Amino acid sequence: MRLAFYLDNRGIAGRGPLPDPSLGNPGIGGTEYAFLAVVRLLQRSELDPLLLLTAPQAVQGIAAASVQCVGGLAEALDRAAAASVLGLVFRPGFAAPDDWAALERSPVPLLPWLHNLGCEQQGRYEALGAVARWLLVSGAQLDAFRHSRLSQRAVVLPNPVAVPPAQGQGRSLEQARVATDLAYVGALTPFKGFDRLAAIWPEIARRCPGSCLRVFGGGDLYGGRARDSALTPYEHHCRELLQRGGFAERVQFEGSRGLERYRSFDQVAVGVVNPSGRDETFCLAAAEFSACGVPVLAPRRNALIQTVQDRGTGVLVRSDQQLAVAAVALLQDPESAWRLGSAGQRYVQQRFSEPVVRAAWLHLAQELVQQQPARPVAVSTPWWHEQRWLRQLWGQGLALPGWPSWPELKRLIKTGLQGGGELRPQGVAVIAGLVALLVWALLVFGKFGGNPTGLARIGEQFPPNPHYARDQLLLLPGKRGNDGQQFLVLATDPLQLDPATAAAVDNPIYRGKRVLYPLLAWLGGLGQASSIRWSLGLLNVACFALAAGLVAQWARLEQRDSRWGLAVLALPGYWITLTLSTADLLATTLLLTAAMAWRQGQLGRLSAALAAAVLTRETALLAWASTVLSALVERRWRWLVPLALVPAPLLLLTASLKARFASTSDGMLAALHFGPPGWGLVRKLGQLLGAWSLPGPVPSGLERGFDGLCLLFWLCSLAVLAAAALRGWGGRWLRCTAALYLLPALCTSTQILARFPDYTRVWIDVSSLALLALLSSRSRWLPWWLGGAALVSGGYGLGFAWLT
Repeated sequence: MRLAFYLDNRGIAGRGPLPDPSLGNPGIGGTEYAFLAVVRLLQRSELDPLLLLTAPQAVQGIAAASVQCVGGLAEALDRAAAASVLGLVFRPGFAAPDDWAALERSPVPLLPWLHNLGCEQQGRYEALGAVARWLLVSGAQLDAFRHSRLSQRAVVLPNPVAVPPAQGQGRSLEQARVATDLAYVGALTPFKGFDRLAAIWPEIARRCPGSCLRVFGGGDLYGGRARDSALTPYEHHCRELLQRGGFAERVQFEGSRGLERYRSFDQVAVGVVNPSGRDETFCLAAAEFSACGVPVLAPRRNALIQTVQDRGTGVLVRSDQQLAVAAVALLQDPESAWRLGSAGQRYVQQRFSEPVVRAAWLHLAQELVQQQPARPVAVSTPWWHEQRWLRQLWGQGLALPGWPSWPELKRLIKTGLQGGGELRPQGVAVIAGLVALLVWALLVFGKFGGNPTGLARIGEQFPPNPHYARDQLLLLPGKRGNDGQQFLVLATDPLQLDPATAAAVDNPIYRGKRVLYPLLAWLGGLGQASSIRWSLGLLNVACFALAAGLVAQWARLEQRDSRWGLAVLALPGYWITLTLSTADLLATTLLLTAAMAWRQGQLGRLSAALAAAVLTRETALLAWASTVLSALVERRWRWLVPLALVPAPLLLLTASLKARFASTSDGMLAALHFGPPGWGLVRKLGQLLGAWSLPGPVPSGLERGFDGLCLLFWLCSLAVLAAAALRGWGGRWLRCTAALYLLPALCTSTQILARFPDYTRVWIDVSSLALLALLSSRSRWLPWWLGGAALVSGGYGLGFAWLT
């Protein structure tokens, strides 16, 4: 019997000859090591392996006669066919067009061996009839494929785990007490999330003064750059985090060391792997720590729940804060660390030793010889883990004709949105925009009978709109009306050139200064009243999309997934603005644009965004002030003149409006909207408790309860801003902006706090900034905060759709 293994080793060939894989990983990627280690151990069996490499490279322990060089996957298939092998094992997801032609006509049974949670063109692999087995490395990885047709041909083969004999013999309690250091093993890439460990290292170092952080690995682990080249931008980012937090002198970057790193483990008390937990289907580093008697700390994500036995061989955590606490606990308690490490050694021997792995591959070979179909594999993870129940539920539909596998459906959606590939901020923006458009359409055509002016909430207590006939507007009998009514008037005449326009708004100066939103609606409607009533609401739909894309960009700068941009869909202020056709969503989108421009050092874009924002809402002056302050602190002297000019358009517009409407007083209405710090909040709490009555109609019990929920979310958002101001989440600009927003927010009067639709959208920037801060902090409170936001948004949606 013979199996062929194809490995593209060009990324590691520059390392030269490799030591015997049975002694451990010589400092290469886990997938590359697994291929070499399996070939090495199968040489001691009746299954004769053939190793096909793309570059010459000697590997100690693998006979030269068993190794051949090929130009690519297509040639490897030809060599495998010539050798009459049982099948060809290869990494899926890296096939070139010529390779696909060879795969689709392959006479050799195909055995794609996947070490990730997915791969490029997964749908094409599903359609390949020559795929005899879909090889996976853990039960958790298989459970992640329950929504794919490939799960029906899947088999789980454990990865081999080996360490040098001296380290595999176990450590005594005395040796465990001598070990004092915390260690990280893995690539220094955003995907692995070492920056998260770097951010919490100061807290660990303060509480464990005798410990150092030892970092084994680098940005070159997968052959992405030469070993002696400069650091990657991500490595620079991680080192800056360590310098900023202090205790950087107790961090040792060991580099991508070979087998000698195992000897260094003698000084390691606790090991940390993949703090992000993303795409982890096995985690060789975790198993190696266990094999050396070192307890492992890892996130409770993906296959880590199987490689690391929680409270058995290590500790699984749900947040970075829990990781820090667990690290400190084990570093301060060597006896507990020793017990976990000893159990880890026994676990690795039982699950991943050479005899166990060899037996699994021999069993697979026997099934191929006998041409047996793949046997169903039972689920091995809890129903809630990584949404396994949803994957299984979708997988049940695969029995239906035409039902797509979920990976293929995602590929089709991504291709339609952005041409394929990983979901990028542009795709996130399109998804959020489509969701907002759907909700907008349901309201306009479902609730308001196709009349978009229903979103403007037009009452009867203001003068009628002079640019529309009464039958063109959807009126609320007996109601005062909302700010959307004012913006609809201005959208038909943004500069108030018609005296009737000024007469129809409550304050032509106050409203006229917020000119950008109605001006853009006027431009979108080409100056035609019949079109402007549509463009006013659709402008907020576009802002929804832009805001999601900007948050996705921010998330990527923080080494997080772009899909976090979809979090804006949970924020209640966004939906309230959409349903009231006001300028708040445009203002907060411009604020997010300014935040991104500051992070990216784009002065022109920053100045333009701030100038536009202050022409949308005056609260943007807070962001302008924080930007100037940040520029002064960071000595960006050449930025000061352009930033000083930012309020000029607003000042000129205000002067013009005051000259034209001299009889109108208090254009800012500051005395009405703000008061002593906390007084408005005290009165609001009194209203909710029934002790005070505030301006507006008396709320019902249901509305009062929902109002209290909204206020609680708003206060939680202010607490996030306070934490960002104190801890510096997201950098200096966000820190200053959060601090400057806090005081006026706390001074808000009951004129705004009286009704939840007012303070949630007036202070929409608070929730936007809080979202950026939580993304930067990687706080465990982010899901809870977003859950509260989604609860408020859902409640508002139900109430607006059926109760108003």
